[in-house]
Amino acid sequence: MTTSLPLVQIALSVRDIQHSQRWYRDIFGFTESGGTHAFIPLLGSEDVQNVPGATSVCWWMLDGTPGFQMELFEFSKPHPKPVPTDWRPCDIGYTTVGFHVTDFDGTLERLARRNVTLLTEPMGLLGSRRVCVTDPDGILLEIMEDDPRIDEMGPRPDTPAVARFTTLSVPDLAEARRTWIDVMGLPEVDLALHDSEHEKLWGLDGSTRESFVVRAGDSFIEVVQYLDPVGKDWPTGYHISDLGILNIALGVEDRASLDALVEKGRTVGIEPNTTKGTVVDKIWYASYVNDPMGFSIELLWHGSKGKHRRVDPLGLLELGFAAKQPPVKRVSADAHTSATPEQVWAVLDDHVAMSAWTPFKRSEVVSDGDAAGVGLIRKLSGGPAGMTVHEQIITAEAPYRMEYTAKGAPGMKRYHSFVNVEENSSGGSTITWEAQYRTLLPGSTAITGRMVRTLAEGLARAAERH
Repeated sequence: MTTSLPLVQIALSVRDIQHSQRWYRDIFGFTESGGTHAFIPLLGSEDVQNVPGATSVCWWMLDGTPGFQMELFEFSKPHPKPVPTDWRPCDIGYTTVGFHVTDFDGTLERLARRNVTLLTEPMGLLGSRRVCVTDPDGILLEIMEDDPRIDEMGPRPDTPAVARFTTLSVPDLAEARRTWIDVMGLPEVDLALHDSEHEKLWGLDGSTRESFVVRAGDSFIEVVQYLDPVGKDWPTGYHISDLGILNIALGVEDRASLDALVEKGRTVGIEPNTTKGTVVDKIWYASYVNDPMGFSIELLWHGSKGKHRRVDPLGLLELGFAAKQPPVKRVSADAHTSATPEQVWAVLDDHVAMSAWTPFKRSEVVSDGDAAGVGLIRKLSGGPAGMTVHEQIITAEAPYRMEYTAKGAPGMKRYHSFVNVEENSSGGSTITWEAQYRTLLPGSTAITGRMVRTLAEGLARAAERH
C-alpha cells in the first residue's frame, strides 16, 4: 500500500465554539478531545496563522479515526466575517466536509430534531444515499451512507460518523496538482467522489467542472475547478479566521521531515507564514504554508499524539488527539415532570414570567430575537445576593432544546447553558439543565450546581401548574 501524508485535522472557524462543539457531538457522535484558551499572539498564534492579532479559543473532537480530529476555532481577534450570503460551492476556497455515517436515517432524525433543513431530498438508492446540510455557521456538509474508502486502506473505525473527505474549489487545476501531488506527495486515486448528478445536492445543478482526488491517509481531498459557473475569488480582506473551513492539516512523522517539506514547497512558491520556534516546539510544531492560489495548509508534527500529560495548564501539550473534556467546568441536573415537552416549552419560552419559577425576583426582555427567539436578550435581577444577569438565547429548538449564554455572574466567564427536554415513557418529560463556564473561584461547582438544580426543578413544577 502506498504511504501518504495523512489528513490529521479539518479546522473550522466558528462563531460560538460551545454551541458548535455540542452540535457536532449531538449530530455525529464525536468525542471531545480537550482544547485551549492560549492561542494568543504572545505564544505565536499571529505568526503561525498570519492573522492580525490572532486570538482564539480552540477545541478538538475525535471521529474515531486514529490520529484524526476536527478542530474548532472561535476567534475574538480579529472578529470573523460570516460566510457571504451569496456564497456558492464553486467559489474559490475550501468548500465542503464530507462525512460517512453508519446510520443515515438516524442522522436525518437528529438533524430534524435540531431543526436543520436539508438542502434537498436525499439522493441515491438505499445504502448509497447522500444529502447536504449547512452547520450553524453556514459550512457545507455532505452526509454519505456509503463509505468511499477503498479496501486497501485498512479497518474502518467503529464510530457513528467519520470525516471522509474535504473539497476545495480552485482557479487552476494544474497549479493545484503541483501543490497536492508534486510537493505534498499525495497519490492521485481513481475515485469519483461525485458525478454531475450530485451537483444538485449543493445547488449547482447543470454546472461543468473538472477534478481530481488524492488520498491522505484514511481520507480524501477532492480538488475541483468549475468551468461553468466560474466561482468568485477569495473575498476582499479575507483571513483564514473568517467563518468557514479554515484549513486542513497533514501529519508529518518528524520535525526534520516537516522542515524539509516546507523548504521543498518554497522552491515552487508555497510559502510558510513563519519559521520561528514556539514555547512547545520540542513537543509539537505546526507550520501554516500558503500555495500560490491562496490556500492555507497546515503541516503538523506531534511528538506524543494521544498521550495524556499530568501537567498541561494551557491545554497546549496534548493538542487534542486524546479523549478529554474541554477546558470548562460543568454542572448538570435532571428533573422530572408529568407535563409534556410542549407544556414545558411554553413555560421555558415565556421569558417575562421567569421570575415566577426561578430564584430571581424580576425578569424582562431587553432585546427581541428572531421568529424562533434566537438572539433575544433577557435581564434577570434580584437573584441570590442581589445578583443580576443578562442572558442571550443562542438556540431555540421547540420543544426540545434551548441554549443561552449569561453575563453578570460573579467570577464566571464564557457561561453557556443547555436545556434539554425529553419525553419519558410515562408521557411526561425529563428536563436536563447543564451549565459550563470558566472560573477561578473555589467551590463554584457546588454553588452553580445548586442553582442549576433549582432551575430544573422550578421549571418542572411550573410546567405542571401550567
